[in-house]
Amino acid sequence: MKVLKVFVLLMMLASAIVVQAQAKHGGNRLSKEQFMAELEKFIAAEADLTPQECNKLFPVMREMYSKQRVYFDKMKNQNKKCPQTEDECREAVKMRDKIDLDIKKLQQTYHNKMLNVVSARKVMKVLLAEDRFHRRMLKKWTRKDNNGK
Repeated sequence: MKVLKVFVLLMMLASAIVVQAQAKHGGNRLSKEQFMAELEKFIAAEADLTPQECNKLFPVMREMYSKQRVYFDKMKNQNKKCPQTEDECREAVKMRDKIDLDIKKLQQTYHNKMLNVVSARKVMKVLLAEDRFHRRMLKKWTRKDNNGK
């Protein structure tokens, strides 16, 4: 009986710690709108985009991101339950590969649309800037998590 009480007490303490940690991190997270605004600001600066180019390019990029989100959600939903049998694992791998290919086809389509609205040099700068932005954000989030903030 005493062991059960200690166990329950430890579980309550662990739950309280998790709730407190989530509350701390919740205030520091960017909304999707804030994230997109920072991404677009970074890309515009890094790729030397004019306001006219931004007005042409960013709607195309936002459309691509919203369509990519469907595929990312599919992948996330697929990963929620780990397959148990060999056949289920085989199908999961094939589905993941199909989703990756679909994302790449979508990117190719939208990159071609981007090439129609700004120069190829600008599109290349945009793609590189987007990669740099995501790497910086990951580093920033990783540092925050490792510092206990």
